[in-house]
Amino acid sequence: MDIELLNVPQSEFEQVFTAVKQGIFPYVEALFGWDDQFQRERLTSSYLPQWFSWILHGGERIGLLCSKPYEDAQHVHLLIIFPQYQGRQLGAAVMERLHQEAEREGKCRVTLSSFTENHGAIRFYERLGYNVVEEDQEFVSMSRPLGCDLGLKKVVNGEL
Repeated sequence: MDIELLNVPQSEFEQVFTAVKQGIFPYVEALFGWDDQFQRERLTSSYLPQWFSWILHGGERIGLLCSKPYEDAQHVHLLIIFPQYQGRQLGAAVMERLHQEAEREGKCRVTLSSFTENHGAIRFYERLGYNVVEEDQEFVSMSRPLGCDLGLKKVVNGEL
């Protein structure tokens, strides 16, 4: 599937905020209550702009990805596929691309968290090979091993 990830310009923060609100509002509202000002400040203070990418399919913007690199892992903060594009395997295609890129960069796993009540997301990630590694009342932490976590030797930057 033809998935592109395009860095989000700082000037498009309002569009990012709208996409994030659309994607997580029901879960945040139910747990903590939604406050626009708090959520805007959280997006600008807890996340770096370079972690955000628009997801494009056939040149059309279909969602938003927020992903943070760590030394041995890639952490997905947000994967939002806009409602009109859901159910077409596009989220799975985005995650497959992310897995491949993370493996090429020598990462051993991809991690993420989901709201405990977001059962559809949890089932989606389990179908992609993620396992629950931690759980509390609000959040489920999940992880999926990549090559080096599976004991596979891989060439990274020209070295074994």
